[in-house]
Amino acid sequence: MVTLARESRGMTMGELASRAGVTASLISKVELGQRDMSEETAKSVAASLDYPADVFTWKEPVYGFGSSSFYHRKQQSLPQKKLRQIQAFVNFQRIRTKRLSAALDLDFSFTIPSLSVDDYGSPEEIARAVRAAWRVPIGPIQNLTEWIEAAGGFVVAQEFDTAKINAISVWPPGEHPFFVINTLLPACNLRFSLAHELGHLVMHDVPEPGQEQEADRFAAEFLMPAVEIKPQLRDMNLRLAARLKPVWRTSMGALIRRARDLELITDRQHTSLRVQLSQNGWTKQEPVSIPHEAPNLIPEIVRVHHVEHGYSASDLADMVGLHTPEWLETYEPRGLRAV
Repeated sequence: MVTLARESRGMTMGELASRAGVTASLISKVELGQRDMSEETAKSVAASLDYPADVFTWKEPVYGFGSSSFYHRKQQSLPQKKLRQIQAFVNFQRIRTKRLSAALDLDFSFTIPSLSVDDYGSPEEIARAVRAAWRVPIGPIQNLTEWIEAAGGFVVAQEFDTAKINAISVWPPGEHPFFVINTLLPACNLRFSLAHELGHLVMHDVPEPGQEQEADRFAAEFLMPAVEIKPQLRDMNLRLAARLKPVWRTSMGALIRRARDLELITDRQHTSLRVQLSQNGWTKQEPVSIPHEAPNLIPEIVRVHHVEHGYSASDLADMVGLHTPEWLETYEPRGLRAV
């Protein structure tokens, strides 16, 4: 937990040691489990990290990017220090959500199933099966986050200071599925990334070759079912992609790629349209904006704790290992408080 707390603040061992007035060797031995901290040292280290010292006594497991239950979308150029900080953030958010929801009797309309490509034949068939199991209406999915939350998935929207990571998902044994999306990116990109992560949790119990392509195929069919969208993608051009974007709530690039995958345009036409997107400066920021989807499940749990259980912000901060100001900033922003 000392490691997790330190990495969540983006500190090295040396930086933490300097702030806490101890040696880097001591921090290293503590994190390796070779040395216990005195109560005084624990308080000093916790204060340097701006966490209550009780956080160091937590027993919840920590999951990393390399584990079979933790997937991430990133570019290889992302620095390891930043990856570690994001990994720590996800673990802390997952643990806090688990603690917040532990005392509640949560009842969900659906579940996120575990389905094998070997059994169903293709990621597309699995996407259709999940839509059917969730009774998703024909046509575009208006709010993907709502469907995932209705199936027991927790979604956290967080702006990272890098656009090189889109979304992360983790589904530890005995816990609810957990998703983190990077709101630094456009909403249409995040919807595809969220569907991509959903595909991982549905199809991939363990990492396997080709899983990224399978998750992309799942996401494309889940958000843009072939039978329903194919007639609308004929004669694809940038104007048509821009017109369809707010309907299907996916990026122009994804719509163009979908037209190619459904053999409505050739590879050459697909390349030409991608070049046109680039020439217009639309590969990173497309025209026709779509609002971000706001997760509601965790805010509703916070509301229940306030209104029905009578917990104060300070009580809830203690529950999740935060000081009250950071609790308010993270879970009850912009001065909105339950009374």
